Amino acid sequence: MKRPYIAALGPIVILTVCALASAALQTGPKEERVKPSQLPAPVAQALKTNCPNCVIDKATREVENGVTIYDIEFKSGQGEMDVAEDGSVIDRETVVRQTDVPPPAREAIRKAGGKIRQIAKDEVRAELKDGTVIKLDNPRDLYEADLVKGNQVAEIQVTPEGQVTEAPMWRSRGSKEN
Repeated sequence: MKRPYIAALGPIVILTVCALASAALQTGPKEERVKPSQLPAPVAQALKTNCPNCVIDKATREVENGVTIYDIEFKSGQGEMDVAEDGSVIDRETVVRQTDVPPPAREAIRKAGGKIRQIAKDEVRAELKDGTVIKLDNPRDLYEADLVKGNQVAEIQVTPEGQVTEAPMWRSRGSKEN
């Protein structure tokens, strides 16, 4: 009498295990720190080409939308760069002065409140979709600002036209971002 139930549960168990395995493959491991010497040759070449005088401060690897991405942070205000394992530059972030930010973007950042600690121009060169790097014909610029208000910090991201694409999420200084 119990066999029909077990037989009926078999496909459900198999589907559940497959779904969990698929989800694990899509998201991959969490961010993992890597040494500059561990960067694949195409990533190292992209760094050399796009930021020849930059010194790596921190390099991490993670899987985003099915693509292995290396997030490289440079020293001394040289910015950051995200590079796919094949050497495709996903985005290049450089620190800019407030006066270099278009007025509508600067105003949107100011309206978020708090003191502006730093603004970076993020040149988005590619997007990730279903395990594929899709290079953009024309890079898209965004401005990211680090804000401080008392004992809280936040980031805001806006377009050059001042549209908020990522609203500030205020958190205690020293706490991790979500």
